Amino acid sequence: MEENKTISLELRNILDNTIEGIIIIEDGFIKNVNKSLINILHYEKEEELIGNLATGILIPTSNKKFIKYNSRTFQEISLITKDATIIPAIIKIKSISLNNKKCKMVSVLDMSEIKEKEDMLIEQSKLAAMGEMISVIAHQWRQPLNTIASIATRLKMKVKMNNLTNELVEEKADEINNYLQYMSKTIDDFRNFFEPQKEQTPVTTLSLVEDTIKMIGKSFENQNIKIIVENKKYSALYLHKNELLQVLINILNNSKDAFLERDIKEAKINISFDEKDSFQIIYIKDNAGGISSDILAKIFTPYFTTKTSKNGTGLGLYICKSIIEKHSNGELSVENHEDGVLFKIKLFK
Repeated sequence: MEENKTISLELRNILDNTIEGIIIIEDGFIKNVNKSLINILHYEKEEELIGNLATGILIPTSNKKFIKYNSRTFQEISLITKDATIIPAIIKIKSISLNNKKCKMVSVLDMSEIKEKEDMLIEQSKLAAMGEMISVIAHQWRQPLNTIASIATRLKMKVKMNNLTNELVEEKADEINNYLQYMSKTIDDFRNFFEPQKEQTPVTTLSLVEDTIKMIGKSFENQNIKIIVENKKYSALYLHKNELLQVLINILNNSKDAFLERDIKEAKINISFDEKDSFQIIYIKDNAGGISSDILAKIFTPYFTTKTSKNGTGLGLYICKSIIEKHSNGELSVENHEDGVLFKIKLFK
């Protein structure tokens, strides 16, 4: 008996010194917790939790989501703290026997800090794209600005020649206004992209692609790269639109870099769509020559890049995968096909 008590105390000490929170559940009720869990949930003592229903602190996601962390698979859930704050977490559940009774031991890892760092990384990646975006804006504004300058010059000449009519002024004023509206719309598109977006909004996969091309399409045109989009519109999904735009921009820019590095003639990107009962897919296929199999297996690894340090950080595709699989209830995969690569973005309903 004394020996069992010693073993129990030793086990308790071990559990209280783990980083993970531990919950022992019997018939749905909390029978025991360790110190880490009390700290994670901002309680002061275990008595505040013991005897309560486990569902009072553990909230499963609407769809069972599983993520890999340190090569182990965990279920993603939310926790409710004492002050009713909801925090992200991952859990691992194991069936055990205590005092001849069947129980569940739930290991809980608080993901708040990791999620915050991930969100920061996504924002930093977005800011890193700003330089290229400014370049794109410059391209999209150059032609309207040149035209407005040309209209102003023509009007000045008409004034000097005393040949200016009210009709011409009205016509040219309308032209200038149209160009200014176009330039204003360009700024709105980019400003919306850089605004943090917390709420999910209904959006179709086709409109996501169309909005992406509005933003960066000119830079592809300038390099003679064709983007062919299948005109297929499926039902709207609730998504973080700006994050999905970031994924599409990253993937398309990767293709553009491959075209330029390899000097591909008749460069082409095909974007198509599909819908099944529980998900939709965006297919992005290029003809840039594909990726060798040993590299293909590593492209979603953080800090892995085939570009020079000047041109790549190795975080672009890692962030894309994080956005799709951890923020958007989806899957991102890539494979070689005929003469290029095929990215598949699967978005669950």
